[in-house]
Amino acid sequence: MVDVPDYLTQMAALVRQNPSITVREIADKLQFADSKSVYYWLQKGNIDGINEFKRMVLGDNQEYTEGFAVHQNDQTLYVVRVPLLEWDPKQKKPLGEWCFLHDHPHPRGIFAIQVNTQQFSPWFLQQDILVIDETCTLEEDHWILLQNMKQFVLGRVIHNLIMDPRIFRNYPPSYKRLGTVILQHRSLS
Repeated sequence: MVDVPDYLTQMAALVRQNPSITVREIADKLQFADSKSVYYWLQKGNIDGINEFKRMVLGDNQEYTEGFAVHQNDQTLYVVRVPLLEWDPKQKKPLGEWCFLHDHPHPRGIFAIQVNTQQFSPWFLQQDILVIDETCTLEEDHWILLQNMKQFVLGRVIHNLIMDPRIFRNYPPSYKRLGTVILQHRSLS
């Protein structure tokens, strides 16, 4: 039997990350030749278009939402899924999804990325998973994910500047801020 990628799950992750995403943007992220492929996969899932799919993903449909909550220290946390990206900016297609606990059942503008370098050791190691919030606040001591034309890099906010922690210098303003690291997962196996 041939392994078929679960495109509907990948599309759902992209919609959760950006609810206003267009069909064209979904096609680009999943590296489809054109937008017709998005409609093809929606039709295979018996879904009558992108708006119905977005309502399913962002609503209470159990197939695309978790519905699982944990009560801890007088706070409710929800299991959420976000797209998991590779450490290569040229790869637009998500590796899959990453699940974690969040204080909102449908957070927006959040994705995960798998570190594929040792250059930010000891803070971040190869295979670490970082959850990124696209709202990039320059709060002291926060870690920021940045991108230049060739690579992703991590910086630390020090005195309202984003510094390269390895050499203690500013990143140039040409580096695009992708978001703030809000969670780090390291597997010790």
